[in-house]
Amino acid sequence: MHELAITRSLLFQVLQEAKRFAPGKVMRVKLLIGENSPVVPECVQFYFDQLKKNTPAASAVLEFRRIPLRIRCLRCGREFGSIEDMCHCNAGAEITGGDELVIESIVIEEKEAR
Repeated sequence: MHELAITRSLLFQVLQEAKRFAPGKVMRVKLLIGENSPVVPECVQFYFDQLKKNTPAASAVLEFRRIPLRIRCLRCGREFGSIEDMCHCNAGAEITGGDELVIESIVIEEKEAR
């Protein structure tokens, strides 16, 4: 259910940027979603399709690009793509990538001047 709030916020940001830079129809929105992110792309897509109605993003297409998980050992600094592949330092780890949700780009069709 948190995808509804996330998608509402996402659409608000897209519409604000569209209004600020190039008033017109939003044609495409590209999102980066980390593979370790709890966000479910299919749910975001569903809510986006519902919320975009009667907005400048009504015909917008939502695209997703997955970002792989990256983990860094706190002792040796090596990076890994999964917990199973980690070194044997047993010093703990931090996630350095793969948990994000970012608007990568917005494509806007500018209104024609009359």
